[in-house]
Amino acid sequence: MFDLIDESGKDLSTYGYTVKQLPKGDASLAYLNVDSDEKADRLGFNKGEYFIINTKTLLVDDVDYFAGVCANALRQLTGSRCKNKKCIRCLIVGLGNPDILADCLGKAVVDYVDIEGKGNAFKFCPNIYAITNIETFEFVRFIKEGVKADLIIVIDALATNEITRLGCSIQITSTGISAGSGVGGGGKRICEEQLGVPCISIGVPFMMFAKALTNDAPDDLILTPKDIHENVDTMAYIISKAINEIL
Repeated sequence: MFDLIDESGKDLSTYGYTVKQLPKGDASLAYLNVDSDEKADRLGFNKGEYFIINTKTLLVDDVDYFAGVCANALRQLTGSRCKNKKCIRCLIVGLGNPDILADCLGKAVVDYVDIEGKGNAFKFCPNIYAITNIETFEFVRFIKEGVKADLIIVIDALATNEITRLGCSIQITSTGISAGSGVGGGGKRICEEQLGVPCISIGVPFMMFAKALTNDAPDDLILTPKDIHENVDTMAYIISKAINEIL
């Protein structure tokens, strides 16, 4: 089970997938625009634009650089809406379970995002359905209508099938997201089609089913990075700094 589009097993180059090497070690920035229903059906992913930042090593000295890369991707996805900051009302939503390290990225990012003095920026964490008994989509819809947001940015932990990508990739898309989809859940999709405003999703894979490595592994055994606390904190800083730059 995976959330990253470049793990689809398809030859993405035939769909317009491009990869640009970045001037930071082994890092790269990939881009794909799934611009038709036909492409979406063949790939098994939603229509929209996808940016994927990949790196096998992430040094402390690199975090501001990668935050800038993320910010540029966000600017491209939000387009003209971010050119006049006074005309944008942005809702930042941190998904996941804040009590589980592998699933607390959303909460960590929201904690770092600075909205002080910004009357056009709002943030919250809805927690998970098992805790609230309320579908995440309904939370987001209610808050979106209450603050009259015209842009939603959703952050969540993702799943991967590649152990080397745990905590090392950032996917930014215009497709929105279904909460919990990476671990077999997934309620109503948080997306522009459902909510009427652009929904940007940002995710980092912090979970991998052990079955992807060996069929002998238990079905519910999930692998995470060994230094996950520091890894989550670093990624949360990068993503929050990128969001702060466009608010």
